[in-house]
Amino acid sequence: MTNRWPPRVFPLDAAAIIRATGGRRLVIVAPHPDDETLGCGLLIAAAVRAGISVAVIALTDGQASHPGSRRWPPAVLGRLRRAELRRAMARLGAGSAAVRFMGWHDGNVASEGHALALRRVLTELGAGVVVVASPRDHHPDHQAGWRLSVVATRGSDVALVSYAVWSRVDAGGPRAHGPIAAKRWAARAHRSQVGGYIADAAEGFRLTAGHLASFTGEVEVFTAARRGREKARSRPSPPPQPRPIRTPARAR
Repeated sequence: MTNRWPPRVFPLDAAAIIRATGGRRLVIVAPHPDDETLGCGLLIAAAVRAGISVAVIALTDGQASHPGSRRWPPAVLGRLRRAELRRAMARLGAGSAAVRFMGWHDGNVASEGHALALRRVLTELGAGVVVVASPRDHHPDHQAGWRLSVVATRGSDVALVSYAVWSRVDAGGPRAHGPIAAKRWAARAHRSQVGGYIADAAEGFRLTAGHLASFTGEVEVFTAARRGREKARSRPSPPPQPRPIRTPARAR
């Protein structure tokens, strides 16, 4: 039986996600270094406080964010962004977290990504819950990363959850609670994306002050996939734990 696309979803909070790990590892799949912090920084900090092991898988090195930079060509920028991710995790209290880099090119996840390769890394990490950028985000790498994660977790007992990045900021939301200062500090660890650190790329990406205020000050939004014959519920109360994925299929 094939999965529906887009998947049916229901909302979750961080506490439900942490419970759903069952003591296994919480794995964040980031299309680019910084997505893990902007979309899941408070969740990561909460998981660490709860004693849950955390890991991050970066699908790309984010090396296409500043095209035309002579000081920061793609290979050099990719190394910088890997280091920024590790620094951000340390600022969230997860300095010992496992970090894996798939090495696919920024902007090419749909053409270069392999679900089987991702599945192998998830198995190696002992994932209990996989949290991946939402298919509702407008960036094609976010959408492709979700599709790969859907395939990579089929037939397993791993729960699959999405986190909103651009789709959350575009919509706006209520104020967050928790270690907001730590998340703001972690976001600024991604210095290549903040302010004018890379000054020689006229078309380079830059997170504005408004973006940072939204990403670090608003509630993080998570939804869990509903698959197969399961019935959709739009607003359960209290928020349920994500259900393990049990649809039998091959990973490609």
